Amino acid sequence: MKRIFTLAIALFGLAVAAGAQDTYYAELLSRNNYYGTARSTALGNAMTALGGDLGSIGINPAGSAVNNYGQFTITPALLFQNTGVAWSADGSQQFDALSKTSHTKFNIPNMGGTMVLYTGRNYGVKHVTVGFLANNTNTYLNYTTGHGVNDRTSFLGNMAAAATGAAYTDFSNDLYTAYCANQIGEYGPDGSYIYAGANQRIADNEKYHYVPGTLNQTAQYNTYGSKTDMIFNLGFNVSDEFYFGFNMGMPFLEYRREESFIETPESSEQFPVIFYDKDGGKVATNYLTSTNGYRLNTSASGIYGKFGFIWLPVAGLRVGAAIQTPTALTIEEQWQYSASVDYANSSFSGSARSDVGQYTYRMRTPYIVNAGVAYTFGNSGFVSVDYELTDYSVMKYKDLGESFFDAHTWAATNTANSLFCGVSHSLRTGVEVKPTPAIALRAGFSLVTDPEKYAYDKNGNMVTPENWEGVQQVLSDFTYFNNVTTAWSAGLGYSSEGSFFADAAVRLTDYPVNYYSPYYYGGYDVIDKNDMHVATGMPLERLSRSIFDVVLTLGWRF
Repeated sequence: MKRIFTLAIALFGLAVAAGAQDTYYAELLSRNNYYGTARSTALGNAMTALGGDLGSIGINPAGSAVNNYGQFTITPALLFQNTGVAWSADGSQQFDALSKTSHTKFNIPNMGGTMVLYTGRNYGVKHVTVGFLANNTNTYLNYTTGHGVNDRTSFLGNMAAAATGAAYTDFSNDLYTAYCANQIGEYGPDGSYIYAGANQRIADNEKYHYVPGTLNQTAQYNTYGSKTDMIFNLGFNVSDEFYFGFNMGMPFLEYRREESFIETPESSEQFPVIFYDKDGGKVATNYLTSTNGYRLNTSASGIYGKFGFIWLPVAGLRVGAAIQTPTALTIEEQWQYSASVDYANSSFSGSARSDVGQYTYRMRTPYIVNAGVAYTFGNSGFVSVDYELTDYSVMKYKDLGESFFDAHTWAATNTANSLFCGVSHSLRTGVEVKPTPAIALRAGFSLVTDPEKYAYDKNGNMVTPENWEGVQQVLSDFTYFNNVTTAWSAGLGYSSEGSFFADAAVRLTDYPVNYYSPYYYGGYDVIDKNDMHVATGMPLERLSRSIFDVVLTLGWRF
């Protein structure tokens, strides 16, 4: 089963009226998708029991102590993102032809170094490794554009339906912006608070409004940014048989989201609009096009601790494990709505932007447990397998100055986190073969399960965080969504007789199919031109996304 997500408009008071804070957003900011070096990428990040690489340190802090030399690495990379979008105007499973969007980004997913301090002992702690590095732990690159036609509903009609029943002075930011831009307007008796969109026609009896013709609709949903962990590391080599280490990690996160929805009639003559001039006279014009936008800028920083070990119980066999504490993130957000509309009579065209909303709060991310085993075949190669568990049910929001155990403002959202998120499992495997001492061939595979769950109410209806009504609602049969992210990787390594080494890798990551509804307020009651209620849903997009990474690491030992 798949979930449908919409733009989150959570009402935690006016200060956060357009914030993105919900269960899915908490998961998005918490999730790790390790990058690191080209070597760790090529091996599917199955590095818990291996170590010896700067990409492995973020997974297991003990990895820095495996080598008896220091090193410095820098890793440039290119990311090629591709998304396929299929459109359904009424929300059914009958989708139009696929349209594709792609985007390329350059980044540096790894840079840092380690230094070895020898104790002079032949037994016990033989050396201590000190490291400082930066590793990417996720990318938010996702550009999508969907196109379709619709003669039943409209984005502006959706906004008008949400506004109906309230005075414009009580509108939320998005509705007030649309109202100021002349996208929606009131009609009917004074004080009735009935609104229609600019691309809807009001019936002659003024009792209802409808979409009078066919609209071309375009929905854009773009995200970008990344999460990078700055890591201070200490690793200890005990008799070349046991290694352990500690990380103090400080993640820095930048997430940007930009949405726009554009509507244009196939024939503007089918979309007449009546305005009143300053003297009260009627002025007829035609609707031409409208655009609604939303942008969200998120910055976050935090701190966590991690402990891990690697043990060599017998020749060739390596066992490793690590545990990471939850991260305490401080999150700063800014958001803004925009709206514009064009009419044939340009004097009625309008545009508006909302005030920039701002909010700062805190979030606790999941704890992470890693375990791994590897077997080395002398100097000829190895095989490695990792398992990682991430418990998303412990995610919590809180305001500044509150404790996570007394976050009254966030009680409902935090309860939803615990109910509808659970454990994500990750399995990673990697293999390396060395045909010569200087050349290494590598391959890897990984999969990650979805932590999101759904349930059923007493009437047998599916319940997710979007339509959850609260703790009084009786729920049963909590079930995980059957979503899996998979990645295939391969790489090549070169090690000179001197200090220089280089690694290259490619990786293809396929994300689960998702469904996105671009209307802010879901479905609304639809009436056609014959005054008949129409059974129809809101537009729906089916999104299939993949990212192809090309990674190169340049390194020096010392």
